[in-house]
Amino acid sequence: MLAIDLGLSVKWADRNLGAYSPTDTGGRCAWAELSSKSTYTWENYKHWVCSGKFGPFLENHFSKEIHSIDSEDDAITNRYGKPWRIPTAAEFQELINKCRWVKTSECGIHGFRIYGNNGNSIFLPTEGVEHYWSATRMKEPQHAKVLDIHYSKVQMFYRARFYGFNLRGVYDK
Repeated sequence: MLAIDLGLSVKWADRNLGAYSPTDTGGRCAWAELSSKSTYTWENYKHWVCSGKFGPFLENHFSKEIHSIDSEDDAITNRYGKPWRIPTAAEFQELINKCRWVKTSECGIHGFRIYGNNGNSIFLPTEGVEHYWSATRMKEPQHAKVLDIHYSKVQMFYRARFYGFNLRGVYDK
């Protein structure tokens, strides 16, 4: 995995976690979990400890209080070591606000070519991908922030933490 400098506060990975190339979508993980699995539910979510009860969600329904993913629960850090990690919601917002996003197709895969002001770029596949996890949890303990790319507008949104979504790493400068 290469760290690409887009002229932002962090460098961005040239590919998704588990991807063999920049156009490969790679694997999926639930929020603050380290590996993929065949199904994603509250019942098999690593940090869920409240058997059979779904809402209102409280902090004590989870094995530990996580407001932002730390290196212990970071699949990117676990796979590639520090200083690689999952980006925060603020870093995704910086990517949205300060880069030029161009819908394209590369090697037959649909996605966005994202250009930094310095001319460097990364490819973000969207084929079969709806969201990318950020390291930032919402105030409500059951939700975390995601980069939402499956509609016409690229934006930050939120999803329940048990869902399996893709991960794109950042590298601290």
